[in-house]
Amino acid sequence: MQRLWLLAALLLLSVGAHAQVGLSPQILDITLDGGPTSQAFRLFNYTSEDKVVKVTAVNWDMDGDGKVSTIPTTEQSLDGWLVINPLEFTVKAGQNQVVRVAARPAVKLTPGEHRAMVYFEEQPRERAPGSETTLRTVFRFGAAVYGHVGPVERKGELVALQARPASGELTLRNDGNATSRCSGTFAIWRKADFPGEAKTSAIAKAGTDDAQLPPGVVASGRLPSDAVLPGATRRVMLDYAIKAALPAGEYVLDLNGTFGDSPIDRSQAFRAEAAAAH
Repeated sequence: MQRLWLLAALLLLSVGAHAQVGLSPQILDITLDGGPTSQAFRLFNYTSEDKVVKVTAVNWDMDGDGKVSTIPTTEQSLDGWLVINPLEFTVKAGQNQVVRVAARPAVKLTPGEHRAMVYFEEQPRERAPGSETTLRTVFRFGAAVYGHVGPVERKGELVALQARPASGELTLRNDGNATSRCSGTFAIWRKADFPGEAKTSAIAKAGTDDAQLPPGVVASGRLPSDAVLPGATRRVMLDYAIKAALPAGEYVLDLNGTFGDSPIDRSQAFRAEAAAAH
């Protein structure tokens, strides 16, 4: 498992299952200050065969490189207080299934964020003797559930920025009490045309063919929306998604956006070297 999409939520799929089964939404945010709360996922089966699915919930954490791991359930983790219905079901070919999720803590939860990961895992089905023996793929989806007690603070800082010819790297520190993500755009300027951080702003429709790039900008895109947990520092990769290598020269990577509710306005110069001849 690598990134929480968007994330993040996590999406774990075996080869061949992608685009054949879908889950919506991929993240749930739940307020835990009031009484019981209920939301729902919907699992879509676009294949031509029925799918038997089992649902489980676990506690989880993430390291500084975005690697997610399952950790033991605690009294304060959300996975132990989720009521999920149904836990096992068959979703017919071409149909969908609603799975309801309610948070019902039996203890007083501390202020801040409490998390769970809900997995939707296809159960292998036995084949009749003499039937086709080709290996059959199964799917496994993971969706993050975030529960919050008290005021939510999404604040933090871009503590370091590295710029390279093909990609960048952001080091983000989350000083708030809730998971935060970046929003906004980046631009790659020719250094000679860069007007300075104070004179640049987010680019509308960045990363699309409809983006109106200022003179001197050779590429643009959206900032990565990888999740950073409260109290954590994480490295996040920024892929320029450039079709061809930058010509040799001096450039500036310029960021304009937010991390949670905190502004990001940062730039870093870098040099692209001439491609080696073959």
